Amino acid sequence: MTTVLPPVAALELTYRCNHACRFCSCPWFAGMIKPSAEMSVDEWKRLVDEFAANGVRQFSFTGGEALMKEGCLDLVDFASKRALVNLLSNGRIVTDDVLRFCAERGIRLSVSMPGLKSFAENTDSDTPVEHILGVFARARELGCGTTVGVAVTKLNLPELYETISAALVAGADSLLLNRFLPGGRGLSHPELMLTAEEVREVADVAEEVLSRAKRYGHFGTELPECLIDAEKYKFLQVSTGCSAATEFFTVGPNGMIRACNHSPVEILRWNEWERLPECEEWMHFVRHDYLPEMCTDCARAAKCMGGCREAARVFLGSPSAPDPILAPPSGFRGLAQE
Repeated sequence: MTTVLPPVAALELTYRCNHACRFCSCPWFAGMIKPSAEMSVDEWKRLVDEFAANGVRQFSFTGGEALMKEGCLDLVDFASKRALVNLLSNGRIVTDDVLRFCAERGIRLSVSMPGLKSFAENTDSDTPVEHILGVFARARELGCGTTVGVAVTKLNLPELYETISAALVAGADSLLLNRFLPGGRGLSHPELMLTAEEVREVADVAEEVLSRAKRYGHFGTELPECLIDAEKYKFLQVSTGCSAATEFFTVGPNGMIRACNHSPVEILRWNEWERLPECEEWMHFVRHDYLPEMCTDCARAAKCMGGCREAARVFLGSPSAPDPILAPPSGFRGLAQE
């Protein structure tokens, strides 16, 4: 049987970033992955060519901060001729030239804006939130489609309505929500984690804003079905099943494939991708054989799969552990502590 890759590949171009977000789950910021030599743009192009010929229909370029990678736009241009392309950024070095580049190629730009008053505290940066709002406004003027990315924490939850509204009014035309997940720098900030009740509040607030604005959004990190009624949301899409290694996968700056961007486990190098079916770590996700024990008798388990499996690994030490949202903070014994 011919091996085909999942349709979406998240390409982390660089370990570098010009923000130090407290919620960042990039595993190298917690020492769970040791940074090594980053791939050159030429090697990334070889990867894009091979992956596009073998099942990948969409590339999402991220990091770190993707725009800090030398030759980033050259690579993104190359990929846009072979597949759909998204570019993710924290917005700090997004210029009019970047916006025109994206507009001319139909590339959607996703820009992180985790709060208004809490923006500086969440990002530990001196980038003014007004600059990010200006990026959305200028993007609209130049015809560049933008998504506002909001990672929701204890810090920005009280102003979530205002945050989403400000971004949409400025010019963002869609929303990507993510709940705070332990991992990367986030392991040093467990106080930012939301409760189950707060996660439901996040979804309700987002639905209200989106319905008023007649815009649409997506809750990026899957949630356990027992936590939330996904069917009640009309403008916010809520995912309840893990899609790592089936619908998407990640390639790190050094060219190593991981099942998910939250995962600290490097499986093999990109040019060995045809061997993925031989890798137990990969097949663990393909077979969905990581159901938490607490979920085994649930009638909805086949669709739900218990929430985020990589957050469970980082937080409780195993991808078969409960989603952190269902586990008490006192249970933390994640990989970073081993």
